Amino acid sequence: MALPATSLAIICSEIRRKIEEINPPTPDGSWMNELDVVIGAPGANLKGVEKNTLNLFYYRFEPFGFHADAIPGETQWIKVFCIITAIGMADDNNNISAGSNELRMLSQVMRYFQEYPVQKIEGDSEWWHVQFIPRPLADEQINQIWSTQGDLIYRPSVVYEIALAPIEPSKQAPQAARVASIGHIAGIDMSKQHSSWQEAQRQTWFPLVPSMAVDISNPQWAPAIVMVTGADKNRQASLTLSREVTANGAVSIPDLDIWLAGDVSDALNFVGQLLQNGSWKDISIANNQFADVETLDMNSLPLSGNGNINFKLNQQHWIDFDDTGNNWQLQLFAERTITINNVEVRIRSNPVLITLSREASN
Repeated sequence: MALPATSLAIICSEIRRKIEEINPPTPDGSWMNELDVVIGAPGANLKGVEKNTLNLFYYRFEPFGFHADAIPGETQWIKVFCIITAIGMADDNNNISAGSNELRMLSQVMRYFQEYPVQKIEGDSEWWHVQFIPRPLADEQINQIWSTQGDLIYRPSVVYEIALAPIEPSKQAPQAARVASIGHIAGIDMSKQHSSWQEAQRQTWFPLVPSMAVDISNPQWAPAIVMVTGADKNRQASLTLSREVTANGAVSIPDLDIWLAGDVSDALNFVGQLLQNGSWKDISIANNQFADVETLDMNSLPLSGNGNINFKLNQQHWIDFDDTGNNWQLQLFAERTITINNVEVRIRSNPVLITLSREASN
């Protein structure tokens, strides 16, 4: 019976697969036909091998200093250290020694991680970014590790730190909602000091949304977004909105205009995070959307229904929405993707936040 897969095991197995699929030129055009890539202690895996072999030995795990205090139900992030060892076979037909083949294998691995130091690791339903950092291995450490590997002689090896790998809980602790807004109330009636923040008779002042300009001459420009609501004579821009829905039954989510600034010729994606039932979940909302303007001018808000806003957020964009709860939040971003040094980088806009809560039932 197979043991259940975990996030750490998935990441380590995916690293093995990525090394196996390195594609340097080989006599028959396939690196995979030339060697095996295995996981485990060298003393257990490398005895009696009959093929060029790379062994991945994940030998040390350390907590990440900034999040070493993870509590039950939270994800713990750790640093993983891996020794990659090569055992080569002599190629008499081409007059290549076993040691030369070991150096060829290790140099290909080092080249690969130098060219792709940050990689996306995909699991069954989620993905992670990990970074590969070369680390030195002192003579004393070499002796400590290889003295435990039986009668296997030392083979050329390299060490990488893999940062960071998650240890995910089987049952996640309830996650907190985002702070929707900060405002202030001024009043002289102290009998109302504990009244609801949303009480109709109490006027609340919130900071105004500033105008935002996007400098598209910068190759790493970030988009900007705001929500625009209200009738034409009362148009209002917001970074956060709170709405009440019916106390019971199905939830009807209002449509919202999302005003987007950026390069009008560059396709962007809308992505977000949805909080429901105590858990945040990443969702993909809409792809291949185009900016409306390069500057969000709060003194000249676009009118509703005149075609000046390309994207309208509606209920179908709240992916897998569960209306059995009592409150929800959606944090929305516009996102663009660029490539820097062979690494895909996602650049996000400022967030906007929508909070829904059910009305109090009588």
